[in-house]
Amino acid sequence: MNPQVNVIPFSGGNPFFAALSSALLPSLGYTQETPYYCGQKGSNCINCGSCKGITTLQKHQGQLYHDYLALTGVSFGWAWPELDADYHTIEGAGAGWRWPDAFIDFIMGHAGLAWRRMSKDAGEGAIYQAITASVDAGFPVLLKLGAGPEWQVAAGHQNGALYALGFGEKGRTLRNWYNSFEDAIIITGRCEPTVTLADVLRRVIAVLEHPAHARLEAGLNRRIDEIAPENAQETAKWLGELSDFPIYARFHAAAAFDTGEAAVNGIQRMTDHKAVSDLLRRVFDRYLRDGTDETHGVLWRVWDLLGMSPRKDHDLPKNAGELILRPEAQAELKRLFALVFKNDRDVLAAMREALTLLSSGGMRNERASEKN
Repeated sequence: MNPQVNVIPFSGGNPFFAALSSALLPSLGYTQETPYYCGQKGSNCINCGSCKGITTLQKHQGQLYHDYLALTGVSFGWAWPELDADYHTIEGAGAGWRWPDAFIDFIMGHAGLAWRRMSKDAGEGAIYQAITASVDAGFPVLLKLGAGPEWQVAAGHQNGALYALGFGEKGRTLRNWYNSFEDAIIITGRCEPTVTLADVLRRVIAVLEHPAHARLEAGLNRRIDEIAPENAQETAKWLGELSDFPIYARFHAAAAFDTGEAAVNGIQRMTDHKAVSDLLRRVFDRYLRDGTDETHGVLWRVWDLLGMSPRKDHDLPKNAGELILRPEAQAELKRLFALVFKNDRDVLAAMREALTLLSSGGMRNERASEKN
C-alpha cells in the first residue's frame, strides 16, 4: 500500500465531520507548509511550542472541523443530525440520518470540489474503480462501512484491498470492505466554489430561526418548574445531556468565526467588508470570549450545578437530583439557560444584519477575498 500523504488520523467529535476534515486536507491542497492562523497570537503560527507537538496539518484539520460544523449550521443546533432527538433544527435530521445529497452538495460547493456518491448496488468492481481513481488523483474517499455512525477515509489501495483511516485508528488494510459497504462520497476534482458567504449566513439563520429553539426553551423552563423528589434525578440527567451538545457545538462555531486578517482558515476569510466581519465576530463574542455570559462558560456552570466534575469525565453524580431540588439551584438553572438562548438570539440578529449588508450591493463578491 502507498497511502496518500497529508491524510492524517482523526478522533473525537462527530465521526462524519472528523473524517470529512481529514479527507479535505489533501483535497484542498493543505500541507505542513500551509500557514495556520492562531487566534490566541493574532497571527500565523510561529511554532511557539504552546500546542505541545500538534502538527500544522492537525491544526488545519481541527480548523476545518470547526468551519464545516459551523457553515452547515450543525453547530447552532441542539443535537447531532444523525441522532433521534426531540429538538432538531435541521430539517430531516434524526433517526439515522444519512447526510443527504443536498447537505453534501453544500459542503462541496463551499470547498470547491466536484463529487459523486456510490451505493452498494453499483457493484464491487465499479465502486473499487471509482475509489482508486479518486485516490490516485490525490482525493481521499469518504467511506461508510456498516450500520453504525462511523465513517472512514480511504487513502490507498492494492489488489482489491483498501487502506483506510477510521475513527480513532491510524489506518488499516480492508480486504473485505465490500461486505459491509454502504456508501461512498467520492471527490472527483476541484471546481469553482458555488457557496457564498451569503449562502452560509442563510443556512445559519434558518437553523437559528427554527421553532425548535422556542419549543425547547419553553419545555426546559416547564421541566425545571416541575422538579420534584420523584423526578429530580431524571430531570438532572436530561439537563446534563441537553447541555452536552451545545457546550461543544457553540465552541466550534466560535472557533470558525474567530479569525483575523491574516487567516487562511475560518469563515471570516470569506469577506473583507469590515462591518460584515465585525458582525460575524459576534459569534465568537457570544459563545466563547472571556467574560461572564458567553455560552461555553455558562454551560460549564450548568454542569457545576448538576455536580458534573471534569475530574470524573462529567458523569452525572448520584445526588444530582438532590442538588437541583434546592429552589436557588432551580432559579440559577433558569437564569443560565436564559443566557444560552439569548446568546443564540443575539447571534441570529448579527447574522441577519450581516446578510442585509451583503445583499445591499456595492461590494465585490464575498468569495473574492478568500485566501485559500
